[in-house]
Amino acid sequence: MLALSTACAREDLSLDAAVASFKDFGVGAVALHRPPTPEEARALQPLARRVRIVAVFGDEPGPDVGAPLLVVEGGPAGEDREATLDALCRRLHALRRFKIALRTPSDPDQHPSADEVVKVHETLRHVGYWHDAARGGEEFLTVAERFLLGASFDPLEADVAGLADAMPTFATAVIVCEADRVREAIRVARVHFRA
Repeated sequence: MLALSTACAREDLSLDAAVASFKDFGVGAVALHRPPTPEEARALQPLARRVRIVAVFGDEPGPDVGAPLLVVEGGPAGEDREATLDALCRRLHALRRFKIALRTPSDPDQHPSADEVVKVHETLRHVGYWHDAARGGEEFLTVAERFLLGASFDPLEADVAGLADAMPTFATAVIVCEADRVREAIRVARVHFRA
């Protein structure tokens, strides 16, 4: 499934207006780049019936907007990397009533490394992996392909064909790009992903 992220919306748009605007691009699914506030969640409820919300990015679940997946950051790895990985697993275990995807870290001093993605999944079967193409490369896709739940990428910059080959058919492909490039990004992504 191909979706857009509200991260590509203009900063002056409210969250509900940003979600509503995506139907103009012919994509019926949206990934929220942060959990909505209670007020935003109420405004999103009618929209969520027409535009499917496939993932919410955030460390804490916000009000329910019908999203099946919570995408979380691993956080900083301390001097004792194993201890901070254990702490991460405890935090993710506390979220066990949600379907969770652990996102590619923004730098090597954060969890998870490619090997840690596997360790977390083996410990917590409800935790999958979310590949952020702007943050990580082939090593993450190679080790986590079997429990990959989705990926976010800019189709005008990423290896879309390679990403499509690595992703299971049920995983969500989320386009993240500048608002003025959305139409072209969707055109490129649709060669490999269905809307």
